[in-house]
Amino acid sequence: MLPKPNKIWNPKIWASWKPFGIGEQYPNNYWELIRAGIENLDQLPYAWEILNKGVCDGCSLGTTGMKDWTLDGFHLCNVRLRLLRLNTMAAFNPEILADVSQLQNRSSGELREMGRLPYPMRRDKGDKGFRRISWDEAMGVISDRLKTTDPDRTGFYLTSRGTVNETYYVAQKAARAIGTNNVDNAARICHSPSTGALKTTIGAAATTCSYKDWIGTDLLVFIGSNVANNQPVTVKYLHWAKKAGTKIVVINTYREPGMERYWVPSIPESALFGTKFAEDFF
Repeated sequence: MLPKPNKIWNPKIWASWKPFGIGEQYPNNYWELIRAGIENLDQLPYAWEILNKGVCDGCSLGTTGMKDWTLDGFHLCNVRLRLLRLNTMAAFNPEILADVSQLQNRSSGELREMGRLPYPMRRDKGDKGFRRISWDEAMGVISDRLKTTDPDRTGFYLTSRGTVNETYYVAQKAARAIGTNNVDNAARICHSPSTGALKTTIGAAATTCSYKDWIGTDLLVFIGSNVANNQPVTVKYLHWAKKAGTKIVVINTYREPGMERYWVPSIPESALFGTKFAEDFF
């Protein structure tokens, strides 16, 4: 059995005596909380309901609201706070889409900030913009096109954000019921380099251990990874691993600041003084 980490605060693993990482590159967690609050002022009750009852947008762990069922305690990552507005923003005025040429100079961020699409809209070839259609018409257009298209020339592409495994399962079953095996998703493309490398190296295309196995192990090696940015919940495990005496080294041509030290927002000690992670970079 791996040793349990000591929960007594330990200045030896602190990243800095400066509170909350003020002036450091990574990150100001309390500013993220303030920013999220300001950004969602018009929908604060709904934003709180999402945080308190919803599933984390940023992490792959099974969390319920802000309760972490894998590690005891509080769970809230900055990625989730940054994505919160996508769930609370109001619908935009659809008249904006009457002439799409006026939107061509807007950035992707500016387009997202416009708000949510309030109902189905359609644009045919030669039209200046989109017009509102009913849900029945929208579903009819889709079903008619599927009926008249050869299944071998039909493909389904699923996005990863906000999509759980159960949705993936049902979607691929529906695609096969229609008669096509052309199904792909963003998660596969995103992870194909790592799964290919894992399969070649260790014979398995997925992880063979639990995050909990990190805590108290003698040595933890990261190769070309910046988990503080890409899998933010893992820094919570790295903090407790350091508390349990685990040594962390990183193999990367770039010295990732987030792998040197990080301020973990869900752990008071780390949120205040940060945690030193990697002892060595190679």
